[in-house]
Amino acid sequence: MQTREIEKDNWQSFFDQVSGTLQGKLIQIEVNSLELGAQIEADKLSLNGLTYDSKDDAFVISTDEIEHVIRSPQQIFVVDGREGINSLKVSSADGTEQIINFAEPLALPPAD
Repeated sequence: MQTREIEKDNWQSFFDQVSGTLQGKLIQIEVNSLELGAQIEADKLSLNGLTYDSKDDAFVISTDEIEHVIRSPQQIFVVDGREGINSLKVSSADGTEQIINFAEPLALPPAD
């Protein structure tokens, strides 16, 4: 696995480009802060899209169930695996780190 930082100037175009390839993957959002420790915010939700809104300075993770907004992100790291992006790590201005893990949905066997 390889970790790389995405420069802030490239966030919007990067997420516009990769959002379609990650759509439908199952995500887990882990929020780590000094006040609360590590908390699972969402688990096994189907991803609709990832966007960065430069006007509002917000990174948005959309699923059918929730829209998770990370305000004032400072750094975004991507962890790449053999078959694409495994996870994202987003650091916010308040020191909170959020990790978004991606997994393939389980394939069901064909119906008889």
